[in-house]
Amino acid sequence: AATEAAAATAELLPRMGRARPHAERSLGTPDAGAHSFGLVVTAAAAALSRKDTVR
Repeated sequence: AATEAAAATAELLPRMGRARPHAERSLGTPDAGAHSFGLVVTAAAAALSRKDTVR
């Protein structure tokens, strides 16, 4: 879900932050923070779902 939400940010116009001055040109590019968060959540889920986890 986090990865899909990050991809959906590509359709949003930035209203604040470093991308704001490039509003129209940044369309089509997903938010870097949201993308990173999606990667972290995906890696954490994979690590937690392993059956051979050390206890």
